Amino acid sequence: MAQSVTPEVIASAGEHFDNGTTQLSWTLGEVMIDTYDNGSNILTQGFHQTNLTVTAIDEAVSDIRLNLYPNPTSEFLNIELGNNEKDINIQMYDMSGKLMHKDVINAYDTKYVLPMQSVATGKYLIQMQSEDGKMNTTHQVVKVGANQ
Repeated sequence: MAQSVTPEVIASAGEHFDNGTTQLSWTLGEVMIDTYDNGSNILTQGFHQTNLTVTAIDEAVSDIRLNLYPNPTSEFLNIELGNNEKDINIQMYDMSGKLMHKDVINAYDTKYVLPMQSVATGKYLIQMQSEDGKMNTTHQVVKVGANQ
């Protein structure tokens, strides 16, 4: 026997639409978070969503390849690099601008693991700059609790 669950949320206003291939849910008055993915059109906003989808930031900055995952994360953030011929300075800031972590990724290193266990649940900014100026980028990472 199978079971069907209808998305529900208690809020002052909201709606859920489903056309068989796409679902859209919204609520009024909910605190907003964001998740975007165009692998198969995933858009998650608001805390009424029932599960988090692991997403990654994968982009080429000049000749340097960069992949950050999982995002959101609960324990660590993997940073994969390619074609980084110079050292890269990495800093992590909380949303108030407080420096939470600072390090250097050595030239030609292909992987760096940023520990996230000791920081509180919330949003953080990861700023990365290469010494040769080819990379100067900032990414938002979400730290979730271990049970989420």
